[in-house]
Amino acid sequence: MLILTDLVSLFAAGAAAYLCWARPVRHQEATLYLGLAPLLLLFTFGYAQMGLYPGLGLGPVETLRRLTLVTSYGFLGLAGVSFALKLPPTYSRATFGLAFALSLGFVPLLRGAVMARAGRWSWWSEPVLLTGPLPRLRRVADDLAAAPQLGYRPVALLPTAGTVDAAPNGPPSQVDGIPVLHNSPQALAERGLRVVFVVGDEMATARLDQLHRSFRHVVLIRSYAGLPVEGIQVRNLGRLLGIEYTSNLLVPRNRAVKRTLDLVLGGLSLLLALPVIAAASVAVILVDPGSPLFTQRRSGVAGRPVDVPKIRTMYRDAEARLEEHLAGDPALRREWQQKMKLADDPRVLPVVGRWLRRFSLDELPQLWSVVRGRMSLVGPRPFPDYHLRQFSPDFLTLRQRVRPGLTGLWQVTVRSAGGIEEQEAYDSYYIRNWSLWLDVYVLARTLGAVLRGRGAY
Repeated sequence: MLILTDLVSLFAAGAAAYLCWARPVRHQEATLYLGLAPLLLLFTFGYAQMGLYPGLGLGPVETLRRLTLVTSYGFLGLAGVSFALKLPPTYSRATFGLAFALSLGFVPLLRGAVMARAGRWSWWSEPVLLTGPLPRLRRVADDLAAAPQLGYRPVALLPTAGTVDAAPNGPPSQVDGIPVLHNSPQALAERGLRVVFVVGDEMATARLDQLHRSFRHVVLIRSYAGLPVEGIQVRNLGRLLGIEYTSNLLVPRNRAVKRTLDLVLGGLSLLLALPVIAAASVAVILVDPGSPLFTQRRSGVAGRPVDVPKIRTMYRDAEARLEEHLAGDPALRREWQQKMKLADDPRVLPVVGRWLRRFSLDELPQLWSVVRGRMSLVGPRPFPDYHLRQFSPDFLTLRQRVRPGLTGLWQVTVRSAGGIEEQEAYDSYYIRNWSLWLDVYVLARTLGAVLRGRGAY
């Protein structure tokens, strides 16, 4: 199914490029390019070599990286053969370039849509056995169920000795519908089960060796305790096993790459956004006369203050309206204290304000801050002081290591539905695991969320 999905995506990109350029501009026949269709199988061969069929255990960022690399090398190879060697017939370079650009978007988008749908089918995922302390098995099973795109489905739990919960009716027979075994796992291996997840920090070498003899894949599950996991490397140190963690955003080269991305994409986006900013400003003035733009003083990198510009989406007496609204409703006050947001915020301008916030258009002036180097395209959002006081001191220190962002991992994952704990978790993960591919992933998710109108309320 994934091979067919990738072939359809590549063919669609090529067909769109032909219809946009080769046919209307070069007046070339479709049969000229249909002869290249069998070469699409070379792309699927490259995807297979990168472990993308079926791609079990790969997160969306790593999948995007591998797809992009193989697609890029594939088109470079085709260009080298057809243009450098000047082989007949003559193909359009512009058509090839457009097909390449469209493929970079079509392939991951269509694959992601198929994976999101297929993750609901029980036959799609790889069945796995979980073994270890029973309380931790429950948590791991819940985490795997919450991430069906990884492709793993727990089918049995095998608690280690002494970790089964005491109960009046004896050991449980199942947990959340997953059977609990109390014997040897060899029977499952004999029935075709290939993968076992070993959960916990300690396990005897003899038991691991036994599992290796029965199962094709043995995966050790450990808590990373906030350490960076993207780009982790295993080091063979003779009789020792080393695991190397790298804080990518502390590497000067990576900071330069991130800054270059901000300048290029931020500058182009700002030019495209100027007409939208002008139109939105006029709409705000018509609803509530006054300056359509305002700035908020927020905490930036290293704790230095930074002015964040926005299009005004609230009344000029917004804070007085909020206090009056919360005074008579304890439930609303609890909602405000928990999320620092309200589903029905009395401060927001009718129609115009909600529309600008829904599509995140009020954030567009911050592109100027990105170009100036005060902010980044992706990073933790620059919250006001009353919001920052809700965070833990350790997390606040971590946030100050990077520039605040126009968008962030938390925004594209849970948007306005998450509370303080979710914000800390997602922003901490981003800071510790930054990569260029993670930024590209967040920006792509942001564009999709904005187009669907999933902005902040």
